[in-house]
Amino acid sequence: MRQKIILVTGANGEIGQELIKTLAQNKSKKIIALDLQPIENTIINLVYDKFIGNILDQNLLEQISSTYEIEEIYHLAALLSTRSEFSPHMAHEVNVTGTLNMLTLSVNQAKSQGKAIKFFFPSSIAVYGFRNKETKIQAGAITESEYCSPITMYGCNKLYCENLGHYYSHHYHQLSKDFEHNLIDFRSIRFSGLISTLTEPQGGTSDYIPQMLHAAARGETYNCFVQNNTRMPFMLMSDAINSIISLMDSPIDYIKSQVYHLSTFNPTPEEFYNCLIQYFPDFKINYEINPKRQEMVNSWPLDLNCERAIAEWKWNPQYNLETAFREYLIPRIKKQYDTKG
Repeated sequence: MRQKIILVTGANGEIGQELIKTLAQNKSKKIIALDLQPIENTIINLVYDKFIGNILDQNLLEQISSTYEIEEIYHLAALLSTRSEFSPHMAHEVNVTGTLNMLTLSVNQAKSQGKAIKFFFPSSIAVYGFRNKETKIQAGAITESEYCSPITMYGCNKLYCENLGHYYSHHYHQLSKDFEHNLIDFRSIRFSGLISTLTEPQGGTSDYIPQMLHAAARGETYNCFVQNNTRMPFMLMSDAINSIISLMDSPIDYIKSQVYHLSTFNPTPEEFYNCLIQYFPDFKINYEINPKRQEMVNSWPLDLNCERAIAEWKWNPQYNLETAFREYLIPRIKKQYDTKG
C-alpha cells in the first residue's frame, strides 16, 4: 500500500513555508515537500518526505507518483512577476509547462485511485489589465470576470493555467473513449499582494509594501520603486493561508466558481508609511520610481469585489489595515528582528 500524502511544490517559497506549518497541525496528513533548493530548516521537521528538483523533470514527478498516493496537491512553484518579464520563455516553461505536468500527474493519480484529486493553484491579480487610469478609477472594486487582459507574462501564465485547471476538471480527453468527468477538483485564489513578517519577498512587483515593513524593522531607509499614491489590493499572509485551508476544506458542492480573488485592504505606499512611523518614528522612505514596474502595478485594479468567495465558501478575513498593524504586523516583526539581535 502506498502512503497517502499531500504534495506541496515550491515548498520553500513565501506561501509554501507558511502553508506547510499550518497543514502540519493536522497530524493525520503527511506532507511531501518539493523545491529546487534543499528544504528550509523552518519546515524540514514538519514534512514526511522531501524532494529536491524541478517540476519540469518528468522522471522526478514519476518517482513521486509511483511512490505515494497523492490526495491533494498545492502547486505553489512559479517564476514570479518581475523575474518573468526578464525571462518570458523560462516563465512559460515553469509557470505553464510545470503546471501542465502537475495536472497530468493529478489525472494519473485520479485514475489509479478512482477518485478526484484536490488541486490548489495560487493565481494572482496580475491576470487583470487596465489600459488607462480613468477606466481603472471608474471600475472601482471589480469582479473576477472583469478586465482579464493582463499586460505581464506572469499574468498571462496565471490566467491560462486557471483555464487549464477548468479544462482538466471538466473536459480533459472529452472526445476520447476513456473520458471521465471531474478527475480533478481544481480550486484557485487570485491573491493580492501578500505581507509576511517571516519572509521578505523578492521577484514580485507588489513587494514594495512588505519590503517597506522589513526595512523599517531593521532601521533602514527604503527606496520605493513605485509612486507614493500607487494603490492596489493587499492582504496578510496569515489571511492568505487561512483562505487556502478554508477553500480546500469546503465541500465540493459549495465550489461553483473554482477561481476567486481576495483582498482585505489597499493602502498606498504613503498611507502604509504613515502607519509604520507610528511604531518606527525614525523610518525614512525615498522614491526611486521604476517606470516599467510602475506601469505593471498601474494595470492592476484598485480594489476587488470579494462577494463570490464570501457567498460560496464563507470567506472571512481576520484583519483590516488597523488591526493588521496593531495585532499582527508590529508585534511579530519586532519580535523577529529583536530575536535576530
